[in-house]
Amino acid sequence: MSLQVIIVFAVAVLMIACFCSGKLSYPAVAVAVIIAMEVTGILPASQAWSGFASTTAVLFASMFVLAAGLAKTSLLSKLATIIVPEGSSERRAVIGCGLLSIFLTIFSNTSSTMATMTPVCFNVAKKAGISPKRLLKPAVDLSSIWAAVLPVGIGLTAYSVSNELVSSLGGEPTFTVLTFVSARLPIVFLVTLFVFFIGYKFTPKDYENIDMESMIGKESGDGKKKSSSLSAGKERLTYIIFICAILAMIASSYIDFLSAPTCAAIAALLMVFTGILTEKEAMKAINLKVIGIYAGTIALANGISASGANEVISEFMNNVLGGVTNPYLIAFILMIGAAVATQFMNNSSTLNIFRILAAVVAVACGFDARSAMIAVEMGATCSVLTPMASATQAMVFASGGYTMKEYFKCGLPVFILYVALYMIYVPNAFPAI
Repeated sequence: MSLQVIIVFAVAVLMIACFCSGKLSYPAVAVAVIIAMEVTGILPASQAWSGFASTTAVLFASMFVLAAGLAKTSLLSKLATIIVPEGSSERRAVIGCGLLSIFLTIFSNTSSTMATMTPVCFNVAKKAGISPKRLLKPAVDLSSIWAAVLPVGIGLTAYSVSNELVSSLGGEPTFTVLTFVSARLPIVFLVTLFVFFIGYKFTPKDYENIDMESMIGKESGDGKKKSSSLSAGKERLTYIIFICAILAMIASSYIDFLSAPTCAAIAALLMVFTGILTEKEAMKAINLKVIGIYAGTIALANGISASGANEVISEFMNNVLGGVTNPYLIAFILMIGAAVATQFMNNSSTLNIFRILAAVVAVACGFDARSAMIAVEMGATCSVLTPMASATQAMVFASGGYTMKEYFKCGLPVFILYVALYMIYVPNAFPAI
């Protein structure tokens, strides 16, 4: 194990420890990680700080500006009224936000979904008289596990990649376009029901560390939101800009014309150019805390790859699986390995590492590769335990003002159920022998 790998693992442990302690500013810790990656020579400056200039950071910043524009209208409050009419229960709010999150995820991606859902969750929470923490974590977890479930967009390529990998190793390709759908859909459906009726109860009820004003606008002295300062024409224009931005971001997943961040950035600029927001209002709307935490997690993920720490993880898993021939145990180890790794690495890196491992082990043992490779696919999308697991988890962690303990506690039941349902269903539905 090289010195750089040791440094990366040490930085990762310290980052987790600092997040868990809650005594240090989360963005400050994230920036310290970036500095550590550069100073130790693991990453060049351009790559260490790249998170601040990434397309995801642009998307987040742009969506914060769009949310500020919407906060000056009655759209979000109207949407909140639809999701939680007078007299509705807290569960109604969770289900409403959860279903909207799932719908957007299916037709776009998790980053666009949560950038859109964050202000919605805040307004629904305000309408329902509950903490946004009760809605944000369920929404982002559902978005994570529903990513690429249906054969739409990137979800349509998984079976082809798996077949090619197995064939290249001399195995028999057995994946069809519906393999991953039939494996994942029943499980994510049951997990969704769990979140709607039980899982959300693990979320905190307090309002600590939450900046409600930045998301839903200022209130008047009687506790009601101030009336819109926009003219009727500008309010309609705001709706048009926002709806067109959402449709364009969804379309960008299927048509290669503009990326989702570019669509959002154009819409944000239009908010300023048309006078819906002043430059000062737009700049104030951008939550640098969210972007700072995201940039730090990206630097850590890049450091893991650049230092070769991902290869160390791969070699360790290879050694663990070396003497194992029980297909159920192999599937369980791969599932847990990928699910744990994705809490600290991005989903794509985790999937690439463990997908190869799964194919190699399955072919070497003469097994049908479906169960093992489905384990990896599902494990890599179970990014629900830490804010380092994905850009959207980092965004929700910062926006929702959670502590590390709260975040882990919220995600753990979903994590355990997800793994348990896989072990009950997939190895039996897709037997290795």
